[in-house]
Amino acid sequence: MWYGKNTRELEELNKQYCELFGGPPYGHMELEYGADEYDEYVRDIQKALRIKKPLTDFVE
Repeated sequence: MWYGKNTRELEELNKQYCELFGGPPYGHMELEYGADEYDEYVRDIQKALRIKKPLTDFVE
């Protein structure tokens, strides 16, 4: 889950993630990102898109 603000960058990443994986990255209930973890969250989504694996496959 994502508990922070949305930005244009994040909205675009969410769109790309949905297109590739069929759902938004913030929908993974087993993952939690706080508002102060924006950079980490964006980096993880970018990695997921790059390696074509959902966040749950590599984020602990």
